[in-house]
Order: sequence, then C-alpha cells, then structure tokens
Amino acid sequence: MRTLRINKQENEFVIEHVNSFGHGTKRFFITENGLKEGLDAYAPVIGEYELEVSEELWGFVLNYVGSSNFQ
Repeated sequence: MRTLRINKQENEFVIEHVNSFGHGTKRFFITENGLKEGLDAYAPVIGEYELEVSEELWGFVLNYVGSSNFQ
C-alpha cells in the first residue's frame, strides 16, 4: 500500500509520498494553508493511502481531512 507521511521538520510541514516499492518524494510547505493545499491534491485518492501523521500534527490533519473543506 502507498503511504503518506505527514510531519514537521525544522519549522516546515512535510508530506512524503512513499510508493508501494518504498521509494518516496517529499514536498515541503511553510504554512498550514500550504499543507492543506498539499493534502487537497490527494483528496480524490486519499482512501488508497495509509496515513502516518506525527503526533504534533495528528489533530490538525485529522480535523482537516474530515472536514467539508477537504477537496
């Protein structure tokens, strides 16, 4: 299964997409709004991913993905 790893590194938000072969790419965001936009890119296929979210961002990501604003 593909994985999205979402965390914060050195004051930047990171979404790491790891494919089924274990290869990953990272996208970095400076603001929470940028992170939301990054998550929106996965909205049509979010069910195909296992989410691994840092404890620090768990509540934020869970609330956003479960909201009507998640596109």
